[in-house]
Amino acid sequence: MCKRRSHSRGRHHWHGHHHPYGRHFSAALASFPVNVRELDDRYELYLFAPELSREDFQLELVGRTLTISIAASKEEEVELGHWLRREYRPRGQERSFSLNEKIDLDNIKAAYAEGVLRATLPKYPDQVTQRRGVDVA
Repeated sequence: MCKRRSHSRGRHHWHGHHHPYGRHFSAALASFPVNVRELDDRYELYLFAPELSREDFQLELVGRTLTISIAASKEEEVELGHWLRREYRPRGQERSFSLNEKIDLDNIKAAYAEGVLRATLPKYPDQVTQRRGVDVA
């Protein structure tokens, strides 16, 4: 039973610490985080994944939906004396993004370097954000 004060006594609940694998199990199944940044002439998506390689990613554009997928999990076995250690990374996840009308779908690019996947989504030239200062009276 959970001893946290905020939880009702005797009631079953789920937030990871009662599962045999703890919080790490639920975190592994969660969708991977992606940072999105808007600049004047483009949007940029950043996925931080230093343990992956360029070949692990697949980007697919269907209509105005961009889907980023990570390949299914790979396992490797390493024998250490009489011990056997299995290492794996949870994979087989995907995220989809609905793209607005400002984005030039024909010029979307992606690159993976130094552990970061960066997708660049350029805006059409007539959709570039105009910025100017405003004087305070």
